Amino acid sequence: MDHRKGQTVRKLSILAVAVLALAIASAAATAVKKPIAFTGKYTGTATTQAADNVVTINANGTGSGKLIGAGKITGAGKGDSSVQPCVPFTGTGKISGPKGTLIFKVNPGSSGCGDEAGEQFTVSGKATVLKGTGLLAKRKGTLHMSGTYDRTSGAFTVKFTGSLTA
Repeated sequence: MDHRKGQTVRKLSILAVAVLALAIASAAATAVKKPIAFTGKYTGTATTQAADNVVTINANGTGSGKLIGAGKITGAGKGDSSVQPCVPFTGTGKISGPKGTLIFKVNPGSSGCGDEAGEQFTVSGKATVLKGTGLLAKRKGTLHMSGTYDRTSGAFTVKFTGSLTA
């Protein structure tokens, strides 16, 4: 009977080690999924072309994002100039740096609100991150974006803030 007790103790010990290993693995997986803050600030030039009330927007710039470093931003979208003074727009874009990339879409409800002359705009809205690579691999989330656009020179600034999760 002592032999059986020894086997039972060994089986319980193996089971305890397996449960402990599973708990450690689960804790590690939970830690990986912890939200991380992303901030980035970019400046550049945007071009706009209007046909009827549809404004086609193309933007290119440089700047820096937390965790991915100095890099580039590109974007393309469409706005509805029939809505004044805040022109709603949507589109897609990419933020890239040496340590990663974020691909995003600009959500409906984003807009550029112009001054009386329609030359200086305050831009605000949200962007949904569709894909991350590098240090931001598999990260997704929604980023708030805010900035300015000068229609005369084409100059823009934009700042992104928010949390990304796995």
